[in-house]
Amino acid sequence: MINSIREILFRLVSVQSDTGTLREIQMADCILDIIKEQKYFIENPDLCGKYYNNDFLNRPVVWALHRGKSKRTIVLTGHYDAVEIDSYGAIKEYALNPDELREKLKSMNIGSDAKKDIQNPDWYFGRGINDMKAGIAINLDAVASSINEDVNVLFVAVHDEENLSAGMRQSAKLFCELKEKFDLDYKLILITEPHIRDQEDKFKVFVGTVGKIMPSIVVKGRIAHGSDVMEGLNSTVIMSEIITNLELNPDLCSTDMGMTTPPPTVLYARDLKEIYDVSVPEYSAIYLNYQFLKSKTPIQILEDVKSICNESFDTIIDKYNRVFDILNKKASLNGKIKREYGCLVYTFEEIDKIAEENNDNYSELKKELYEKIYELVSNNKMTIQDAGVYIIKSIIELSMITEPLVVIGFIPPYYPSANNSYLENNNDKYVECIENTLVKDFGLKIEKENYFMGICDGSYTSCTDRESEEEVMSNMVTPNAIYNIPFDDIEKISAPFIVVGPWGKDYHTITERVYMPDVETTVPGIIRELINNI
Repeated sequence: MINSIREILFRLVSVQSDTGTLREIQMADCILDIIKEQKYFIENPDLCGKYYNNDFLNRPVVWALHRGKSKRTIVLTGHYDAVEIDSYGAIKEYALNPDELREKLKSMNIGSDAKKDIQNPDWYFGRGINDMKAGIAINLDAVASSINEDVNVLFVAVHDEENLSAGMRQSAKLFCELKEKFDLDYKLILITEPHIRDQEDKFKVFVGTVGKIMPSIVVKGRIAHGSDVMEGLNSTVIMSEIITNLELNPDLCSTDMGMTTPPPTVLYARDLKEIYDVSVPEYSAIYLNYQFLKSKTPIQILEDVKSICNESFDTIIDKYNRVFDILNKKASLNGKIKREYGCLVYTFEEIDKIAEENNDNYSELKKELYEKIYELVSNNKMTIQDAGVYIIKSIIELSMITEPLVVIGFIPPYYPSANNSYLENNNDKYVECIENTLVKDFGLKIEKENYFMGICDGSYTSCTDRESEEEVMSNMVTPNAIYNIPFDDIEKISAPFIVVGPWGKDYHTITERVYMPDVETTVPGIIRELINNI
């Protein structure tokens, strides 16, 4: 029996599924239970299940296939993890119960828009109800329904989207296996991620997604006593100049199809001293959030960042030389000799090759390093980002270079930018179908955006620039055992995707909520029409 979408949604919300935790496994169990309760899958138990692919928490991807008579296949997908519930504070115990949460929120000091919606039965509140268990509920309803006997409907629910998108990356192999086993032809991938609506009568859809890359920069200076600074070079000074030239730099934004990314911003910056002493920091590190569109390749980003590091390093060397000359004229240096610093800036790939040349047993040393890192990350004793910084520093040490230098590498996560316009099998007819359905059946206007700027799993549905992707991975600091993107499998999928989900508000906050008419009527209606016109 097919439950109502509302019943399915409330059941999903009732299960806590904090991202990056074992709680996600409980959510996967719940989803598969709902699938197995449906008549079609009771009769066809071999057409659903869990898929495991070396996840360090053993979290599965859940899938279900409603077979059609043709090869034509539509994929419905979304993530089942949600952010934590601790932000609900004193009302945390109600975060997973939409009815009780509504009553508790009524007595709290929440924003005016949330206060208005709390009185409106069309809005329901709860952790994950918007981002994105509503989308999962919609997909579960669609895959269990008999809409078009000629079309295959494949549902795939993934974990970890809020963290590193491990679920979608691991699903690439599943897509390929199912494609071969059932002779499927993927025509369209629908991601039922929610959208923020600017006007009530405008429904947003997205035909691309912004890319995100995380450059990590480690600076090695020259250690010196704090009272004898001209004998060394402070790594934090070099780092601060790099930050100044990267942070909010509009020249580093990318523009495509009328949309522009925000400029890069630094997420982490610190020296790597573990204890206090009176020496200047020898090592410092930063990593930054860098978003980009299809008009800019990761290779260009690496070149831009390297150029800025060179300019910044030159600026600090010039400053050192000027200050040395001034102090020398004042006879305060007691005849010390000015150090000759060169501007040494390397990519991770370059410093890795130098380290290999300077160590006869480099492969063994690198293997030991990666095994140590894998153990720490797997046991949650180190974040994958901190692991990246640690690896770069370790490889610098193995390079045997004693002079100050800068190394640039990439650390997880990496989300390639994607847009259907770069595919041969474009999505124009599907967008037209959505538009016609919105106008005819719901009196809504479509608002098509070429890029989803919130970052999503659509990044792993196609691969149109393999050279750039290989360049990224050659400068990815962490080993494949910790972080990997299966571009071989993704390239085989290469289907257009559309983000089409319900209207939602206040993602990740205590007033997270979803618009139920979209959940129960609008989005299911769109999916029905797409299945009939695939």
